[in-house]
Amino acid sequence: MNSNIEIGRIAGIPIYLDMMFVLLLIVFGYPYFITGDPQRMSVGLLVIAGLLLSILLHELGHAFAGRAVGVKTREIELTGLGGVARFAGTLPPSAMKQAAIFLAGPTVNLALWLGLERLAVASIETGKPMVTATLITLAISNFWLMAFNLLPAFPLDGGRTLEALLGAATGSAWAIRIVAILGLVCAAGCVLSVATGMFSIFMLFLAFVLFQYNWQALQSVGGINGGR
Repeated sequence: MNSNIEIGRIAGIPIYLDMMFVLLLIVFGYPYFITGDPQRMSVGLLVIAGLLLSILLHELGHAFAGRAVGVKTREIELTGLGGVARFAGTLPPSAMKQAAIFLAGPTVNLALWLGLERLAVASIETGKPMVTATLITLAISNFWLMAFNLLPAFPLDGGRTLEALLGAATGSAWAIRIVAILGLVCAAGCVLSVATGMFSIFMLFLAFVLFQYNWQALQSVGGINGGR
């Protein structure tokens, strides 16, 4: 059974929402909803809407960067891991053009982080703490979206960028091998970072996904020693 629903189109690109993404948003909004405070619950709704928009803009960054170098985007899916822009054709052979496409998403989050942070500072003078709290939360969320996506691991933007740049020097197999090994280290880091609290399960989920992607990538090139 398909858990994806189309929620609209932007610049001709269909946008799909996976139910795991909805669950992710609920996890982040949960602390606001259990307070019973209408103002806090309103902040929670705004944070959820802001996170959805931030991740969508991240993926649109990839899509429009791809369009700039002649690659069309078939669809964007908002998933439990955040989101993915699926391209209709192969990416350009140029490592720099590929890197530009992959880094466009984190660049959007960088701009959102800095812009929302500036708005949060300006909002302090309005005397509306809930507005300030919402802006600060979204600014911090965009910082972490940027930082997480820049990790050198598959299927993240940092891993794809590193694969493209290394591939030009070492060849595709060794580029995949290096990124996959770093990805397994990142998965282990997620496990080690787990502490008591509601986000422990989420971190373990990220660790599992990173391990799965990077282990499969490593096996696709014959393991650490290339199958020797």
